[in-house]
Formats: sequence, structure tokens, C-alpha cells
Amino acid sequence: MRSARMNLRLAADADERIRRAAKASGVSTSVFVERAASTAADAVLADRREFHLSAEDWERFVAGLDRPARDLPELRRGLELRDQLIAP
Repeated sequence: MRSARMNLRLAADADERIRRAAKASGVSTSVFVERAASTAADAVLADRREFHLSAEDWERFVAGLDRPARDLPELRRGLELRDQLIAP
């Protein structure tokens, strides 16, 4: 059961385009917007909540996490320079 409400402001041309697309899709504007927004939200959040690896890739991933950090002199110099430039 759909019970949550969402209000938004949008440009008149976007409103018209969305309404036309909903009608062309044979669904209400609410359903059209809900589906489109949910699809976009899933795409944005997908890489933040899950990813799929083969067993071999998972082992390589875990090995990389377990490996000690490498010293990167260029990065260290850059951070030192940043600290000098952005001194409190």
C-alpha cells in the first residue's frame, strides 16, 4: 500500500513532459514518477550498498584489503604541501 507523500517543484516544461510520458506509458503520473525516481535511486545507491564478485575476484579483493599500505612518496609530498598551504 502506497501511503508516503512527496511534494516537489519543477519547471512547467518538465511537468508537461512527465505527464505526457506517463500517459504514453499508460500509467498515472504518480506511478510514472515513482518508477523513474526509484530506478534512478537504485542506480545511484547500488555501488554504495552491494557489489558482486566471483570467488576469485573476492579473494583478490580481500588480499588487497589485508595488504599493508604502500609508501607513496608523491602522495606524501602532496599531503605535506597541502598541510603547508592550508595551515590553520
